[in-house]
Amino acid sequence: MNILCQVLFKPRGEDVTDFLPAPDFILMADCIYYKESLEPLVKTLRDLAGLDTFILCCYEERTVGQNPEVEKRYFELLQRDFELQKVPLGEHDEEYRSEDIHIFIMQKKKMNISS
Repeated sequence: MNILCQVLFKPRGEDVTDFLPAPDFILMADCIYYKESLEPLVKTLRDLAGLDTFILCCYEERTVGQNPEVEKRYFELLQRDFELQKVPLGEHDEEYRSEDIHIFIMQKKKMNISS
């Protein structure tokens, strides 16, 4: 069983750090639409990702109901701990390219330690 599957099926309350070392990549698709899931999602990413982990996040922008608020909150939470780089639309696969599909590459922020 791979690391991510182990984490997904791990009983509640157990620490994901049991599965270190951190993975090289985390792939996410369409995970941004439930307000209640945002903080647990970002916490899981924070716990799983190491400084060298690349997170590829793809989602469809939704403009109805609370979705714009949810997306805004998600990115506010992410930017506390992660550097985000948006993949330009021109670099998306030509067949699946769409104005409402967004792809980000994210990495955990490196802490600046000053003496």
